[in-house]
Amino acid sequence: MMEDVQHTQAPLLHVAGLSFSYPQRHVFTHWSHDFSGGLTWIRGSNGSGKSTLLKLLAGALAPLTGSIAAQGIDIRSQPLAYRRQVFWCGPGPVVFDHLTPTEYFGFMASLYAQQDGHALARHVAGFELGPFVHLPLATLSTGTQRKVWLAMALSAGTAFTLLDEPLNALDARSSAHLRASLAQAAQDPGRAWLVASHEDLGAATAQARLLDLELIRK
Repeated sequence: MMEDVQHTQAPLLHVAGLSFSYPQRHVFTHWSHDFSGGLTWIRGSNGSGKSTLLKLLAGALAPLTGSIAAQGIDIRSQPLAYRRQVFWCGPGPVVFDHLTPTEYFGFMASLYAQQDGHALARHVAGFELGPFVHLPLATLSTGTQRKVWLAMALSAGTAFTLLDEPLNALDARSSAHLRASLAQAAQDPGRAWLVASHEDLGAATAQARLLDLELIRK
């Protein structure tokens, strides 16, 4: 059974006093949370702050107040060291879309020295990317671009992986591969996987911690 947000392990990612607003909408007020290893399923309706939270944790947005630290490395004082521990896969298309998937993987490997090449090959096969690895990303469908980004995210070897609606635009076999991969990731206490999704995570659901932003923000 999926458990609520209660951690028995030491936290890997510490968020304290987080506040953030868009020009027309406030999202978080002094929000704090600790994330430990395994899989956290972030749920909430549109506008609850799921994507905003992941962008803040990825460093793509800057909070108004508060601190974010990954294994003791603060995002404000050591931004580069922090980002090398975090891989964020957002809901949009892949950046650097002038590259082929093979070139993209090579470029990302230069940023993430801990990338697992064997895992990457496994996910390229699992997402059936073989016919596309030498074509420019810009020529590929949205779903295929998402598979490229996900293959990299699943193999980057970072301490923290942030996935925003990862099942969007995936075909049935790719969705099954992703769900199986998340179920495996959920069993790794040394890495934290944060997944924002309105879709069921399959076998990973039973092993996930549930973070309901709407309940926490009320």
